[in-house]
This record gives sequence, C-alpha cells and structure tokens, in this order.
Amino acid sequence: MELESTTNSAYQPQAIDTSIESDLYQFELLRQKTPGERFAIAAQMIRWAKIVALRGMTKARGELAPQYFAQSVLQEKWIPRLTPSGDATMWVQDPSEIARMLHSVFAALNLPYYITNGVCAIAYGDPRTTRDLDVVVEIEPSAIMALVSRLEAEGFYCPPGAVSDIQSGRARVLSVTHMQLILNADIVLNAHTDFDRAKMARRRLEAIGLDESEQFWLAAPEDIILAKLLWGQRSQSEKQWRDVLGILKVQGNSLDFAYLTQWAARLNVTELVQRAIAAAGLEGMGDRPI
Repeated sequence: MELESTTNSAYQPQAIDTSIESDLYQFELLRQKTPGERFAIAAQMIRWAKIVALRGMTKARGELAPQYFAQSVLQEKWIPRLTPSGDATMWVQDPSEIARMLHSVFAALNLPYYITNGVCAIAYGDPRTTRDLDVVVEIEPSAIMALVSRLEAEGFYCPPGAVSDIQSGRARVLSVTHMQLILNADIVLNAHTDFDRAKMARRRLEAIGLDESEQFWLAAPEDIILAKLLWGQRSQSEKQWRDVLGILKVQGNSLDFAYLTQWAARLNVTELVQRAIAAAGLEGMGDRPI
C-alpha cells in the first residue's frame, strides 16, 4: 500500500499519542471504505459502548439499575412511566435505527430533510461514537402538528412544551424519543439563511449501513466542515476540530474547495478553514481560485 506523503509541518494526527506515519496509514485505509462501511465501524463502537455502560450500571446499582438508567442516562422523568419494567436492552442500538424510521416519516409527509453532525462526521471521516441523531427538516412552525401526529403514530414521544415553543416561534428544535427503542433524535427546523438554504440544496443520498440500497439524505461534507468550524469557534470544541480534520483527511481532493473558500469568507471562518486544510495535509488546496 502506497501512502500519501506529506512534508507539511502543520499536519495534525487525530490524537496526541498517534504518530504522523500511523495517522496517514489509518486514513489511507479509511479512504478505501464507503460511507456505509465507515458508519458500520462506528455502529459497532456505539453498540459496544452502550453494552459496557449497561453492564457497569447493573454491577454498581444492582436492582436500582433500571431506575438509574432512566434518570441518569435518559435524563427524563417520564421514561420510567413509559417503560415501567426499566428494560434498557433496546437502547443498545445505533443511530441508523432511528434514521430509518424518521426517513419514512419525512417521506410520507413529503418533507425534505438531511442528517447532520456526528453521523455525517462518521460517514465522511473518522469513525467515532455518537449519542443521538441530528436531523434538519424543511417545515414551517405552523405545520409542526402534522409532523408531531405522524411521529406519535410511529411510537415517538414529542414533548408538548417543545411543540408549543416551536408553534410560538420561541424554538426551532424538537427533541424526540422512540419509546420502544429508547433512542433520541433532535429534529431541527431549517432556518432561512443563505447558508441553511445552500445546505439543504446540496444534501446527498448516502448509505449509512451495509445495505447499499438503503439510503438517507446527508448534508454534504463541505457543509459539515463549515458548520463544525462555526460551532467549534463558539464552543472551543476539540471534538468538532477532530471531526473536521477527519473529513478533510478522508475526502481529500474530492472536496469542492472553491465552495469551501467562498463560504468560509462569507461565514468569517477563512483562517480556520485554511488552518484545518493545512493540518489535514492538504495545504494549498484552499488557495484554488473561485
């Protein structure tokens, strides 16, 4: 296997204890995999992490483990009433399970949507664990009840207070939980900025499972990079930065660097984009003319 060489002193491995040579080798392997195969790696990590967490709770809490799971992990007081047995075995799932159900709901209502955040960072870049599914949907607050009714019919709990906040314009995020699988998703109403409209227009169908025929709408990798740099700029999040580097290292020359450069300037993250490109070993790619 021939590794891409780099003489870029700014190259940054994903972890401080990983050498540049090892990092390059790992990402050479990841580049050879499909988005679905990269997600499958992460799905195993997610399920394993949940199994370990449940075993730890059971060992530490004994008979109180189900109550501790409901209050500590799910952080919702209504869960014990919805799952009186406290059975958490269905929780050991990955986000593709809830993505599959939401895809059907949105399709039935003819609502454009895309998955964003952690799942996209996994599919386009470096596999890691992620807790919830984040989805952006094209719907007006006045039409939210049609979506809520469909979600509830499919077994989702939609907090009434959050629904009211969306109807009144006080909020744009509906956090839902599937009552059987005990999986969460944040459904975000698409905003009306130029960047939000561009992200919806550039979404793409991708398989995030081993079944390549089963596809979901994902935000484009360039838009995930830009969005994560914006979030990371506000929160100083190291995780967002690692996600950005992972996407850049895997996607490489397939990225639309003209689009990245154009929107970096409009979003005031040009310096961050250039620094990330250099840290991913792609120095000079962001200097292409628009």
